[in-house]
Amino acid sequence: MSRRFMKILFDHQMFSIQKYGGISRYFCEIIKHLPPEVSFKLSVLFSQNHHLKENYEVFKKINLLPEKNFKGKYFIQKKINWLNGAYSQYCIKKNHFDLFHPTFYDNYFLKILKKPYIITVHDLIAFKFDDPFYNRFQRKLQMENAIKKANRVIAISENTKNDLIDILHIHPDKIDVVHHGFIKTNSYKENNHLGKYILFVGQRSHHKNFKTLVKTASMLFNKEKDITLVCVGKPFDEEETNLLSQFKIANKVIVMNVDDSTLNNLYANALAFVYPSLYEGFGMPILEAFANHCPVCLSNTSCFPEVAANAAVYFDPNSPDSILSAIEKIIFDKKFANEITMAGAQRLSNFSWQKAASQTALAYKKIIE
Repeated sequence: MSRRFMKILFDHQMFSIQKYGGISRYFCEIIKHLPPEVSFKLSVLFSQNHHLKENYEVFKKINLLPEKNFKGKYFIQKKINWLNGAYSQYCIKKNHFDLFHPTFYDNYFLKILKKPYIITVHDLIAFKFDDPFYNRFQRKLQMENAIKKANRVIAISENTKNDLIDILHIHPDKIDVVHHGFIKTNSYKENNHLGKYILFVGQRSHHKNFKTLVKTASMLFNKEKDITLVCVGKPFDEEETNLLSQFKIANKVIVMNVDDSTLNNLYANALAFVYPSLYEGFGMPILEAFANHCPVCLSNTSCFPEVAANAAVYFDPNSPDSILSAIEKIIFDKKFANEITMAGAQRLSNFSWQKAASQTALAYKKIIE
């Protein structure tokens, strides 16, 4: 029996929005690892996206603009994004594909698309928290329309699937759960110049629960004078700086914006990676910590138990005492810390982009065949 060959059209949206980012990286990895019976077209003319640049041999996309800023760059970038949008519409109208897979939630395609489409939902933060990006009603409405009108929906975790059912009332039979993959790099433990520290990685918006971690850190530092908190991300804003001063720990907290290699080393040398978020769609830093043999402390909420299983210590993210107890369980019990680190390395083997792309192709077939 011959295999059914499929051509999938991916649009420009996230590759025009993001220079770096989890969603554009996700689409690059899925496309790269699709099985031989699935071909693709990416309707992007030019992009400054780093993940496309890294994989030029696959995507053959270039960035017309130099890296450094110059007068008028923003205006030119807007024109390029408009061209990408126009090209995506042109490719949709040509109809030379079997299935459309938009890379974000803009509804521009709904009036011109004649073929079925599938959409990936990473989380429903916009519907559960006060997310500034979605504060304008129109964006949230567009997201809801794009999801509800799709022929099928890919959710990146069972937790996201449950949210789709509970919040947007999507029928369970319409949803395929496809976990993210992970590519383990050959990292090694470089010299540590930071001493003993716990690690926090990522944005610090409301649902990330950074304020509760700061309170927890102040409790930890009162007991353990030689431990610091290292945060990976953008510099602290005025509100965060005041928060650290309020808890008298400003001199015990370091913030760093680092490349992947340095991040790997920070994981490798940390006493523990602490993830106090109230909600995530998947939680890629968990796998990053596993890959670098870093013990993991996680909220007992949303997708975390689904992703980490028995390879983490869990806590109540609303309780500084609970977070502190989880951290201390790791930093004061080396045998236990080694056990969950080994469990993390084993757990990591469950996540591959080859597997994710194969499951994505199966979701495509449910629509086309």
